Amino acid sequence: MKHFTEEAIQLVDLRNDPSLAGVRLLLFDVAKLPNELIFELGKLLSPAELRKAARFRFMKDRKVYLAGRGMLRKMTSEVLGVAPDNLVVEEGQYGKPRLADYGSVLPFNLSNSGNLVALAFDFARREIGVDIEKINRNFEYWDLAGHYFSSKECDRVFNHLDFYRFWTMKEALLKVTGVGLVEDLPKIDLSGKMNRVKVADERLLPFKDKAFTLYTFDNEDFVVTLAVSGAQLTGLQQAGVKVTHVYFY
Repeated sequence: MKHFTEEAIQLVDLRNDPSLAGVRLLLFDVAKLPNELIFELGKLLSPAELRKAARFRFMKDRKVYLAGRGMLRKMTSEVLGVAPDNLVVEEGQYGKPRLADYGSVLPFNLSNSGNLVALAFDFARREIGVDIEKINRNFEYWDLAGHYFSSKECDRVFNHLDFYRFWTMKEALLKVTGVGLVEDLPKIDLSGKMNRVKVADERLLPFKDKAFTLYTFDNEDFVVTLAVSGAQLTGLQQAGVKVTHVYFY
């Protein structure tokens, strides 16, 4: 997995794997972006987005929102050939953002953790979800793992990295479906390479008999999981990348 790296922005090149040929993943650290760039990106936002940004209590959170939404508008504008102010970002039934009129043409998903932002597109027009988590090695994760993880998942958590891997996998899977946090999350067991998950929450009923593929990778600072609709036949053998298949029944 080759990385094209600048000081603050990183484009993760996934094209060597056929199943991810259409996916583009952009990672950036807002704390390292100059204020001038964040200001320019913020000017691309809609009035509603600017009002939402103004409601953030802390400036650092406001900058993350401005940079994330601004970068989304900048990139989609360039790809679609549509002026940023003509793009409408709407929310689905459970809050998943999509592009009005272009949602099926260019599916995307956003995630942030601390100052880090992940922005994923799928030019193959599959639904996509992404979750990024900044690793906090002082975080006491056991209570959260015991509440949200299955017993098999808990048996595979030996350190902070294991915890964040499972957490991002669950988050990305729920984000690709667009349903958000569901009840009985421990019943969504992702402990194996191939996972059959019984639909227990009514919000997941539309995804019964559907399959998803998760790709998890990390470094010393963060963990990212991409979730793509469909049972992808992957040739990805890169060290450190975990590929997980999920089937709802």
